[in-house]
Amino acid sequence: MFTELHPERSHGAPASRDVAQQLAAIRAVVKVTQAAMRSEDLAALAADFELQGDSAHLRPLFEDHAMTARLKWAQNLAGDTQKLVVQQLKQAQKLGRLRRVAPPPDLQSLDALETDFPHCAQVVALLRRRAALSRCSPRPTFRLPPLLLSGEPGSGKTALALRIAAAMKAPSATIDMASLHTSFSIVGLDVGYSQGRAGAIWDLFQQDCMSPVVILDELDKAQSNGDGEDAVGFLYGLLEPSTARRFVDAAIGLPIDASMMSWIATSNGTANIHPAILSRLTVIEVNCPTPAQMPAVVSSIHRELLSNEDWAGWFEQPPPAEVLTALAELPPRAVRRAFEDAYASAACAGRRFLIAADVSDNRSPGPHRRQIGFIHSNTGPEIQP
Repeated sequence: MFTELHPERSHGAPASRDVAQQLAAIRAVVKVTQAAMRSEDLAALAADFELQGDSAHLRPLFEDHAMTARLKWAQNLAGDTQKLVVQQLKQAQKLGRLRRVAPPPDLQSLDALETDFPHCAQVVALLRRRAALSRCSPRPTFRLPPLLLSGEPGSGKTALALRIAAAMKAPSATIDMASLHTSFSIVGLDVGYSQGRAGAIWDLFQQDCMSPVVILDELDKAQSNGDGEDAVGFLYGLLEPSTARRFVDAAIGLPIDASMMSWIATSNGTANIHPAILSRLTVIEVNCPTPAQMPAVVSSIHRELLSNEDWAGWFEQPPPAEVLTALAELPPRAVRRAFEDAYASAACAGRRFLIAADVSDNRSPGPHRRQIGFIHSNTGPEIQP
């Protein structure tokens, strides 16, 4: 159909008549178009327009018809189970079908990572390549390939993973794989069981971002329970984008697109990781910083400490060079604890500044005290900045 929206105005006719004619023609076009299209076609057109317009980093997490069907199913459940599932589904519905996808990290964030983690140059280089690749798209979105950071304890692997999540402006969750014996807490447990509830993956998607970062801490220490269930079995499907696109939490039952998640695992080695899992991961060795790299690591840890402690403003900054030099002799994991002990010693002495003795005093082991850097925890490695 062709409609002339700019007809020739007859000589002496008022301009307002042209405007009225144009508006009438536009209304006629809209009316005919709406009559020719079904309501679902219009909804699809609107969603497509939204994805191509200002909402350039939005993608559908679930299908509306699947949500409607699942809500109808949930209404037939009984008691607290019904309340739990309906509440979760309605929360997801309220957040909307379209969710934000993480953009590629900006160059400033990558430069900061390179400065603060000088011993992790290979990881930062991978981030730079992937960020450059994603910017080739008209709608850049960022997802890391599944990573395994393997190296000595205390080398900063978990801290690096958290900083990567921050650089992606994405939410993150850390799973202590050493204490994980079943996958129920991750992928949910059917509400037919008395303890049925949604898992950690579903919980991560109950927010506006559909590309969270999941940190699998100490993947090499994952165990199976006494029944022989594979505690890492959920990874087979979730590490593959093609199958992750139809992830279903066992309690909620709504298919969602989990393919934009980024996975970062840490381990002290690869020997105890199942080959089928290992084949799905990009393995990068993370060594402890060299003596030449430690000053940058110490500065990074100190910055993070000051940004999170209310007492930080009491002390004069920056610390003397001899203090930083003494701290640079410690393993990365021990630096934050040593900083805190040094500031505590200064406070006890009534000083608002650090001296080298604040560090050396706290490094001297007592009769019942281990050296800093060799304290172990049954709950997995300590998270450092």
